[in-house]
Amino acid sequence: MRLHVVVLAAAVANALAQPHRHGHRHVAKRNPADAAAYVPAPVATVVVYMLNGHTISEEDVRQGIANGTLAWGDDGVLSSSVAVSVAQPTSPPKQAANPEPKAAEAKEPVESSPPAQASEAKAAEAAVPSQSSKPSSSKGSSPVDKDGNCADCSKEFINNYHPCSQFPTGYGAIHLGNEGLGGWSGIQDPKERGAAGYDNIYTVSKGSCSDGACCTPGSFCSYACPNPYLKMSFPKKQGKTGQSVGGLYCNKDGKLEMADGALGKTLCGKGSSHFKVKVENKLTKPVSICRTDYPGTESETVPLTIKPGQTGELANPDQSAYYFWGEKATSAQYYINKQGVSESEACTWGNGADAVGNWAPANFGTSWDDLNMNIGFSGLSQNKPTNPNDRLDFDVTFTGDGVSNPCKFKKSTGEYCSGDNCGRDVGCTASVSEGSTLTLVFTD
Repeated sequence: MRLHVVVLAAAVANALAQPHRHGHRHVAKRNPADAAAYVPAPVATVVVYMLNGHTISEEDVRQGIANGTLAWGDDGVLSSSVAVSVAQPTSPPKQAANPEPKAAEAKEPVESSPPAQASEAKAAEAAVPSQSSKPSSSKGSSPVDKDGNCADCSKEFINNYHPCSQFPTGYGAIHLGNEGLGGWSGIQDPKERGAAGYDNIYTVSKGSCSDGACCTPGSFCSYACPNPYLKMSFPKKQGKTGQSVGGLYCNKDGKLEMADGALGKTLCGKGSSHFKVKVENKLTKPVSICRTDYPGTESETVPLTIKPGQTGELANPDQSAYYFWGEKATSAQYYINKQGVSESEACTWGNGADAVGNWAPANFGTSWDDLNMNIGFSGLSQNKPTNPNDRLDFDVTFTGDGVSNPCKFKKSTGEYCSGDNCGRDVGCTASVSEGSTLTLVFTD
């Protein structure tokens, strides 16, 4: 199944009893004449599907794919964002075997770099604090200043120096203590590494190694970049059946390297310069907005909490200059939680007991189309079918000069509106001209 949408969120499939997310935020080719009225729409072909023992319609599947809460998993099975709930075709495809990796397969080819000079080694050593000095959570650890700039993010990463078991601080990446993975946002170990792509990708369970020992040779250890920065390291080779893989590569010597598909020499890079996307909180409580770890585990673990009266900037990629899923451009994807939900509850994979994390009421996606139209697209939608009935407890209004096709969510009716066209089961997408700043304003 292939999708063509602007906004598409993370989903999940079971991989060795551990949730492994597969959301693909693809961007459709659009006719410039349709820009103002553009609304994301999926393209899918399905027959009959079962979810939790109940038949779901093709329409529900389409809506789920559009919102990213249903997606094809590793083995061709359609999955929902609930790890224990798997929707299957009436005639499921045969699952692939899960062989143990051979020693010869542990080395993933990466672009080699010259040995670090003595001065570089000293600088790197100074940038790696002791384990006890690392923050225990993402709170207060963001290296971004009030203008959205990150000095550490411009530091080139030194390959083959940092041990895999120690999160590489000093390069702008955020140490995430909340995931219990030694600061990593996720750790993936492909068990099959064929020419067609990775398969049987084992994702380390949350809370498995607070000391980071799970980042072992052959693994890709993913990390969070502070908004408005994007992760720059991921392998050229991706999932055989559409899975995404991202992060630094842990080589056979137990040292970290930029993956061979890296977009530069730094861990984090700033998003589009063509337009900015900001959020302004006019509520009396903070709001946590969580970006998906993509490419990578696709869990919503990259945090941004906006306190009352504050404004924050979101990462927003140029389509031509960031990650491609197959031959399709992708966008940044966020989950918007209700006001007052703590960051530790909001920006992690949930279990459905509350409307938080991947069960948050709303999704938001954004990117700059520099491939076809030179226009920015930002869309808001219900997190359906994962959480089709719950709604945000505040209004969301898109504002800014150069913003076409006004988009908003109304708390009073629970509707999403494109101009005067409103509905509970539709999302809305705004188009933005170059040089604009699009702001999502949260109000009671």
